[in-house]
Amino acid sequence: MSKRAAAADWLGLNRATLGVLAVIFCLGLSEELWSDFLSLHLRDRAAASGAADAVASAAIYMGLVAFAKNILEGIAYIAGGTMAHRLGARVALAISAAPMAIGFAIMLLSRHPMAIAAGALLLTNWEPLSVPATFEVVGSEVRKERRTIAFAMQSINKRLPKMIGPAIGGLAIGAVGYWLNLTLAMVFLGLSVIVQLVLTNRMRPKAVPEHVPFREILRSMPRELRLLLRAEIFIRWVDWFARDFAVLYVVNLLVTRYGWTERAAAATAGYLLAVMAATALATYVPVAKLVDRSDSPQPFIGLTFILFALFPICLVVLPKVADRAGVPVIAGLVMTYVLNGLREIGEPARKALISGGFPPNVRARGIGLYWGLRSFAFCPAPLVAAWLWTIVGPDVTFLIGGAIGLAGTSLYFFRR
Repeated sequence: MSKRAAAADWLGLNRATLGVLAVIFCLGLSEELWSDFLSLHLRDRAAASGAADAVASAAIYMGLVAFAKNILEGIAYIAGGTMAHRLGARVALAISAAPMAIGFAIMLLSRHPMAIAAGALLLTNWEPLSVPATFEVVGSEVRKERRTIAFAMQSINKRLPKMIGPAIGGLAIGAVGYWLNLTLAMVFLGLSVIVQLVLTNRMRPKAVPEHVPFREILRSMPRELRLLLRAEIFIRWVDWFARDFAVLYVVNLLVTRYGWTERAAAATAGYLLAVMAATALATYVPVAKLVDRSDSPQPFIGLTFILFALFPICLVVLPKVADRAGVPVIAGLVMTYVLNGLREIGEPARKALISGGFPPNVRARGIGLYWGLRSFAFCPAPLVAAWLWTIVGPDVTFLIGGAIGLAGTSLYFFRR
């Protein structure tokens, strides 16, 4: 085996996984250029529509978007699993990009917040349609002892857009406007179509798909996966308490409490997201190799859950601690986003556990069912967060979310 082939094998790379990596990168960057700044765009549109409190209105719109997104994600995960099972990964990946083109057209042409929210829903549903296909490729094309590192490579490739996109998007929206973010995103969507045509031409079903009812797939889910799913539902609740509200919170904090300009605050939010992504990138390969050599992935997954729970708590606490200690508030925010980046420590292990938990004949549909049930279970979380934001304010909302996350972490460690 040549050195290049040996390195590719060590990283779990082959033609199929490389094709998936390229598509994930292009579609991911197409989303990350604009998605984290949607709350700011909705705030501006709400203000232009005459809303008395544009920030609170934006929080409500974001809650509605996230609620509808999670319901659609649940449906899309199950549909994506069925597509990957019946049509193959190539077709599933191609279909996953189609709704994005419609979403971009709506967002570029619309001015009303509700229309913009509808466009955003179409743009953000490429991932649930594609996840079962990417898991199926790794599960079928990569041997068991290389799956964790293969998922680590996917995580790196997914995280790169999260590092590059917000940094570029923050500058673009601050200097020119949100339309530039959307235009750049459309360019990468077009590039993903080209990549699909060139690199994924061999990713077709290998045999006539076997039909197994969903109830049989659910009944055959291993106990370890059932426990993971229950704990993940709690963790995803805390994630959705902060995910779409964090940038709105940070920008509003810097502008209203510390006197920053809107442009500087938006750019800083982009840099913080880039710091988070860079931190995650540094963990994937070494941790994946540690998981491959360890007896159990549980400690790594548990640490991920703890860090998920700490993010909204730190977002409230650490900037205040830094300010009272005479340290620039940005130091507290950087530390918060570094901790949030470290939460990816257990992601490759978790994905490998899910991928290996279903037999090959139902793997794609089983993965789609797992992720779909998870999305349905936490879909009310952003609505609850938006409601709490308007009633008790963002600080208390984030602290409540952190408490839910700690409860889920306890469930994972002690209910085994």
